[in-house]
Amino acid sequence: MDSPTPKDHMTTLLDHGLYNSAQLLGHFLISSSSLNSDTNSNAKAENLLLLADTLFREREYRRAINTYKQALQHHKINPKQNSSSLRSSLSAPNRSSSPSLLNISTFNENEVKYKIASCHAALNENKVALLEMEGIPSKTRNLPMHLMMGKLYRITRHTRASIACFKECLRHCPYVLEAVIALAELGASAKEIISVLPQTPSRSGRPLSDHHESGRWLQ
Repeated sequence: MDSPTPKDHMTTLLDHGLYNSAQLLGHFLISSSSLNSDTNSNAKAENLLLLADTLFREREYRRAINTYKQALQHHKINPKQNSSSLRSSLSAPNRSSSPSLLNISTFNENEVKYKIASCHAALNENKVALLEMEGIPSKTRNLPMHLMMGKLYRITRHTRASIACFKECLRHCPYVLEAVIALAELGASAKEIISVLPQTPSRSGRPLSDHHESGRWLQ
């Protein structure tokens, strides 16, 4: 069994909320000259991503944005190696909606863009955040991304687009209560909200819906 690397220890520090130590270690990893030149670009991209996560958790959003962007730049330097596994420091999505806590096994540009947008949103730079999110292909957006876009569209008064994003959230999961409340506040009826909820087929093949069950608590 391989011994833990400094990056493994940094991930452990992040998981335990020891962000100051993680940040110091991150700076060390980035400045280290011991990396093999053949893997330097990808390794540095991973290290920058880890460091950016610590900056986000420390609410140093401006520095986090710059560091995430540097990670993207280094990731793009050597496209042949970009398919190799680059472990993210993000943990399971059900633990937090924070952009620094999404579990991915490879360097995912869309996830990094989502994190950059989250930093801009934290700085109340909502239009910039929205532009960043719109750069993510719609088919690759996950539940947290749809929820963020719904909020950003609502803040920037794009009501129709906001409603569409919140409805997409409910198609992913009918219990995203933030989306339900937002839709109601935007004027959607209970019937309209229920109509977008996923249906579960019964053994007979007829759709049993989560509509009836969800309809009761939604009312």
